[in-house]
Amino acid sequence: MRRALPWLLCVVAVAVIVAPMAQGTSSAKDPRVAGLIAKVNGLQTKVTALQTQMTTLIGKTNCLGSQAVVLRGTPAQQDGYLYSKAGDSTNLYLRTAFDAAAAGEAPSGFMATVASTCVTPSNSFRAAHAYGQRPALAQLSLSNR
Repeated sequence: MRRALPWLLCVVAVAVIVAPMAQGTSSAKDPRVAGLIAKVNGLQTKVTALQTQMTTLIGKTNCLGSQAVVLRGTPAQQDGYLYSKAGDSTNLYLRTAFDAAAAGEAPSGFMATVASTCVTPSNSFRAAHAYGQRPALAQLSLSNR
């Protein structure tokens, strides 16, 4: 019995170590694990794409700003901007217009601005300009698009 005791203890120790390892390998063979791995990989791809889009969006928002404007002119009080129509060199017309607010002046509103470093003309804009046509607003493009 004394000779068998060390061997018995050795067998029990091996069984204690090997049994959890065998259970781990059987659960890894579960068919649901492969599906979960595929879903996790797909989500990681989507997260990476969203992070890239957010970086691009943040860069583009740095191109946007605002300008305080004031409506100037009251034609009824003979106040405003003089405007002449093309081909009519004799008449001047009194008009109102938005102008940039002076420092400390209360604005009438705000207009969106785009930094000039963020804008480039598209080829269709150049072609339309060369033929004397007005391009549609959709033909203007932002750089880094």
